[in-house]
Amino acid sequence: MKFILSLMVCFTLMACQSTVVDAKNTANAAESVGFSSQRLDRIAPAMQRYIDQGKLAGTLTLVARNGKIVYLNAQGMQDKEAGIAMTEDTIFRIYSMTKPVTAVAAMTLWEQGKFHMFDPIAKYLPELANMKVYVSGSGDDMIVEDAKSPIRIIDLFMHTSGFSYGFSNSEVDKLYQKMLSKPDELNRDNILTKFAELPLTHQPGTAWNYGVSTDIIGFLVEKLSGKKLGEYMQETIFSPLGMKDTGFYVPADKVDRLTQIYTADKTGQTIVMEKEPVGDFMSDPKIHNAGGGLVSTMQDYFTFAQMMLNGGEINGVRILGRKTVEYMSSNHLPKNLIPYSKTSQGEGYGLAMSVTVDPEMTGFMTSKGDFGWGGAASTYFRVDPEEQILMISMAQFVPIGFHRYHDDFRNLVYQALID
Repeated sequence: MKFILSLMVCFTLMACQSTVVDAKNTANAAESVGFSSQRLDRIAPAMQRYIDQGKLAGTLTLVARNGKIVYLNAQGMQDKEAGIAMTEDTIFRIYSMTKPVTAVAAMTLWEQGKFHMFDPIAKYLPELANMKVYVSGSGDDMIVEDAKSPIRIIDLFMHTSGFSYGFSNSEVDKLYQKMLSKPDELNRDNILTKFAELPLTHQPGTAWNYGVSTDIIGFLVEKLSGKKLGEYMQETIFSPLGMKDTGFYVPADKVDRLTQIYTADKTGQTIVMEKEPVGDFMSDPKIHNAGGGLVSTMQDYFTFAQMMLNGGEINGVRILGRKTVEYMSSNHLPKNLIPYSKTSQGEGYGLAMSVTVDPEMTGFMTSKGDFGWGGAASTYFRVDPEEQILMISMAQFVPIGFHRYHDDFRNLVYQALID
């Protein structure tokens, strides 16, 4: 079951004013919006080092400011073994970069008054009522207690719900792993009940823990819209924005554009990943994985991210209101939960995205209010409203962070600012 497997874990681009940016003219575009084209050219050799060292097969990087693309470069290979070069219209598994898209889909319903942030999720998905919380012990000796408060919808957006992913060796995650090891016993009718049978990692709202929270937001969208998640996304986001290559699977006539996916063997050498998360993306899954099931292209994700930077609108098409985007991209974590993880100093969390609250602590050049997220296969995006900068980097190596090329990319973007 593709959903279960996932839990274990251009052509021409258009600017927001519908102006076409030719890659040959990005140098002029860069200077016109306060970037040094010469300094932006430092990105290519930095990415090439990862390729030449055999760490990454290829990269696709984009930088935009004020709606103008100032840097766009495809390097290396889409598929080394097949000899297919990386191109601007390569299709990527974006995994957890699906989460912001799911959040936008949900927020279109929030704007219509279909739910409130502090509503208990059990109001809409009753399977998730009466949750238990882990206290101590393991196996038959595990001690749990009643949840002291219900899981609120905003807890799902912020990953403060207590749900997990099964990624660690914690006692709760061992239960996730055991459940997920029997995919034939899980289906759309019982998956929420199965989640509810597992204890939460902490009392709702008291800690940050990455897990299936956004997947559950996807079930909420389906319940409130009466449509399958991908169908609702297509009608409310993809079709209006012209995102032609984004969805929960790759049609047969586009499979040749889907990049190969890689990982590391026990010695750290890059190899083809044989059992990729979320299956092979070759057919429409029964469950649309709201937390990590989308594929997309640079064209499409640029359009989506620029819409967010523009305050919910691009090319005359409005998806969300300006204040809605501001709410999504604002930190909602209390001070005692910042940073949300030890490896994310200076970062708070908004709705399905991290948000920079203390730039001096991040270790990167950035701005307060910068927001974004990444995907398991080393896809990454950040939006900086203060500087009106958008950056996206695409690769296909699991896990993200094994080769921290996106850290280099982030600093290389900011060092090129000259205004």
